[in-house]
Amino acid sequence: DREKLAIYGLNLSTAANALRNRINGSTASYFREDGDEYDIKVMYERSQRESIEAIENILLYNAMGQGVRLKEVGKVVERFTPPTIERKDRQRIITVSTVVQDRPMSEIIADAQPEIDKMDKPSGVTIELSGSYEDQQDSFRDLSMLAVLIIILVYIVMASQFESFSYPGIIMSSIMFAFSGIVLILLVTGTNLNIMSMIGAIMLIGIVVKNGIVLIDYISLNRERGMSIRRAVIDGGHSRLRPVLMTSLTTILGMVPMAVGQGEGAEMWRPMGVAVIGGLTVSTILTLLFVPTMYTIFAFNGIRHTRKKLHNKVATEAPQS
Repeated sequence: DREKLAIYGLNLSTAANALRNRINGSTASYFREDGDEYDIKVMYERSQRESIEAIENILLYNAMGQGVRLKEVGKVVERFTPPTIERKDRQRIITVSTVVQDRPMSEIIADAQPEIDKMDKPSGVTIELSGSYEDQQDSFRDLSMLAVLIIILVYIVMASQFESFSYPGIIMSSIMFAFSGIVLILLVTGTNLNIMSMIGAIMLIGIVVKNGIVLIDYISLNRERGMSIRRAVIDGGHSRLRPVLMTSLTTILGMVPMAVGQGEGAEMWRPMGVAVIGGLTVSTILTLLFVPTMYTIFAFNGIRHTRKKLHNKVATEAPQS
């Protein structure tokens, strides 16, 4: 009570500091021994500061040295308050944390969110899931943007090298096969989609595109040598089959120890190994079948379009002559 404090010659700051020193203690001096320093704190005896009655009888001294009991200038009420006040984005928050064990975080979030939605929350109070879950979602967004950026850059580089927009598009289709293989093997093995598996998916972008480049480049070389489209595709697939299989197989075998490892930290790296193995296996098989087929279709359409343009040009020039 500020009025009572003024009557007894006290102010709020002096009373608060005196009360804190008597309950929490104040550092009066230091004790040094063998190079170590210890605080010497002076406070009331435990029995004189643990009950409401004892706190009400604590003496506060004004500037004239007169003692005033705390109950004469205020009322002591027992309440529960947080030891510290935390704020985020200028709003007060209370953090409730727990440790997740033996269950994937995605399953726990899926079970907890409906229960949170059912809770009767006071006005102005919201409940948000954060911590590791929030960090994971931020990482997913960053990795997704990174994957899109990598795909765009790879397409631009291939378009400049092949001087075509269709051939790089055919090659980039192998990325979809890799992603479908990742989803398939994660479902089959019961592995969760996490940061490590997404890193494995980003790794596959360069690996599977390489297989398509090897095929398309050799087929284009056969076309330059004068082969027909069908013959160039068959010869290119036959000649590049072994290199593509060997490079993919070596990568898959290199990831097997990571996918089946049981040592310390193996559970962190296992999703990456599983994702690379599944995505590369599916993409390699489908790339060997799909890329030559799409190349044949686009090449025949290109020739047909060129012949049509040439026919129209000849048809327009004939009447003039």
